[in-house]
Amino acid sequence: MSDITININGGNNQILPNATEAVQNFYGGHFPEHPLPDPSAQETEPPEAQKLALYINKENLGRYLSLIGECRSATELARVVVEMVEQEPRLFPEEMVKERFISLLLPFASKLEKGKTIDNIRARINDAWMNRPKKRP
Repeated sequence: MSDITININGGNNQILPNATEAVQNFYGGHFPEHPLPDPSAQETEPPEAQKLALYINKENLGRYLSLIGECRSATELARVVVEMVEQEPRLFPEEMVKERFISLLLPFASKLEKGKTIDNIRARINDAWMNRPKKRP
């Protein structure tokens, strides 16, 4: 057998060159003060939000839902949709005007007072898309 020198500075290390098993025991003086949360009790997203997550990254979904919820007109909603198309890689300009996408937005647009029809929102999205500032390469 050869001589081996191992220097360890800090940390929690196990070196078991010929071991067939390793056992590590933890002993505690008390139970946790707060139990771990039950994963089934956590709030789940509404089904409409899950469908919208097909187009929008989950990290940005909450932000966009709050923006949609604050829209008071179809024009404001259209501006949010254009921003989503510019920022989200899975949402394409062809998809933003389709009824299946617009109908996913309507349940979250609770403050939308007028112009709630799919056709009106589609027209406002097209207007906002045509009037958006062009990016220069």
